[in-house]
Amino acid sequence: MDHTGGRSLFGLVLLTFALCVASPASARDHVPIFQDCAALTTARLAIRDHAAGQHGHADQGAVLAKEIEPTLTSATWKPATGSVPEYCRVEGFIATGDAREGVNRVRFAVNLPTQWNGRFVALGDGGHDGAVSTSTVRLDQGYATANSDMGHDATIFPAATFAFNNRPREIDYGWRAVHVSTVAAKGIIHFYYGRPAAFSYWDGCSTGGREAAVEAQRFPDDFDGIAAGDLFMNAIEIAMEQVWSSAIFFRDVNGDGVGFDNNITQADIDALRDAVLAKCDVLDNDKIRDNVVGNPLACARVFTSADIDALGAARGLTAGQVRAIKDVYAGPHNSAGHRWYKGKSLGTEFSWGSFVVPTPANHFFPAQGGFSMEFVNFLWFEHDPGVPTARRNDPSLLPGPGEYRWLDFNFDTNTPTGPTVHSGTGPWTPNDGGGFMRAILNGSETDLTPFLVHRKGKYLLYHGWADGLIGAEPTVDYYHGIVRDTFEGDTARAQENVRLFMVPGMDHCAGGVRGAAVGWDKLAPLVDWVENNKAPDSIVVTQDAGTRTPQGNERIICPWPLQPTYVGVSGGGAENNPANWVASNFMCQPEPHHDERDHDVKDEDNVDR
Repeated sequence: MDHTGGRSLFGLVLLTFALCVASPASARDHVPIFQDCAALTTARLAIRDHAAGQHGHADQGAVLAKEIEPTLTSATWKPATGSVPEYCRVEGFIATGDAREGVNRVRFAVNLPTQWNGRFVALGDGGHDGAVSTSTVRLDQGYATANSDMGHDATIFPAATFAFNNRPREIDYGWRAVHVSTVAAKGIIHFYYGRPAAFSYWDGCSTGGREAAVEAQRFPDDFDGIAAGDLFMNAIEIAMEQVWSSAIFFRDVNGDGVGFDNNITQADIDALRDAVLAKCDVLDNDKIRDNVVGNPLACARVFTSADIDALGAARGLTAGQVRAIKDVYAGPHNSAGHRWYKGKSLGTEFSWGSFVVPTPANHFFPAQGGFSMEFVNFLWFEHDPGVPTARRNDPSLLPGPGEYRWLDFNFDTNTPTGPTVHSGTGPWTPNDGGGFMRAILNGSETDLTPFLVHRKGKYLLYHGWADGLIGAEPTVDYYHGIVRDTFEGDTARAQENVRLFMVPGMDHCAGGVRGAAVGWDKLAPLVDWVENNKAPDSIVVTQDAGTRTPQGNERIICPWPLQPTYVGVSGGGAENNPANWVASNFMCQPEPHHDERDHDVKDEDNVDR
């Protein structure tokens, strides 16, 4: 019996996409069955990619085919199990590149719930990725979901090694894999259900946030709404910041060949955290003493360089150690004090012993080094300078032939937008800049007119103020840049399409300061905004698995620049009683000193040396 509704299984099916024409309600008219899933293994799909233009598209030598023909390797019917409903999981790959560029493949999966709500959500990646997600998230809500491996297999190429002298994989990782897998997923959804998704969404954090920003600037028609958190969108600059903020504790500055000369202890980090909280735990709108810095930008007015000097004197730190602490906040800069990027925010100190500083607890290998210590080997330069040394966290180990040591990254000559000395031909030189790879990897553009104005897309940004891995303040700058460059500085008009929510106490994408309210469903307010034109004026947040305490905590987060402000019963310490920490006791209010600070500070500003 033919259960495919007249759809061809063996012929070449050409699918082409314009704006969504279905509705979530009509998507329930056809309910797929087992045979529909099995039929996908023999389907041949040719999916028109309008972003490629009539004759295909080339960008930095990268090919974007005008038709995507995914190879479907399996289609597996998954019976309902627990809270996961019945669905069809489709896996396959897409060939990318060509003979001139070089060829590669992007593996992907699409999850197709039997009871479909008519919507599609693409799930963002993390780190260097290299695996197709097996997550069943959102299926219980009826969403069709998809994810890719970003164009490489981490079991073959661990961490960033996939990119070693391989431009097609770098391009797929940078921007192409997400786009082609999204187009393929939409085509498979259309074929399976007999109609296109009514609405398409992106949900991603960290690398998934970078992917989101790249999609917004390169492919404005891929999604109706994008939720992007703790964005790695300035990949080249963020890698510099991570190298910078750890290298200052690793380096050999006295010439004995050992290193760690300006390193600090966990006790020093704890004392620094306490000193920051003493001045900034209760400040301006943040009226509650809860070990959370509510607004680090306000904190920077009252916690200054002099406070770090005082901490150093009290703890007997050397001048070099005090300078190192200041440099973590200042961010990477050259020897003349010319800053390339902003550093860690005040309030992130609780995680420095994990992310930033080499300590016995992290085996003298801070977590951010797992990413950045080889990012500069394989993804930062147009021509890769060499493989890492055998022990990346050993500053006494000098690089051998064919090796490059992250500690030798030069903040005077390796500038983020600088050119490659021998562009195209190579080889690498110590004076090469990051401009070439920046064009492939970064999602830094702030004129998003095609997505936000022409398409009328919705862009929900968020970042944890306590993120010790990817600094939060550049995301504020990114938002202000969008307001300036897309909406001519008209904040009211901008907030019809883009809103930023800063999350006090949240670490990288989740978790954070113990007890902090940092968890919420990122997709729900975005869907309401896209489909009902109801922009989120506040979002209720609660503790997540990484911050949970017995007493609980419920707050709100607010569209920047408004700040969550406690307005409940006060006096006698009532505001510090967790029983009063419920959403109804908070309002979004202006920060009293907001207009006194320039949030559009250029990364090239000079810093205090």
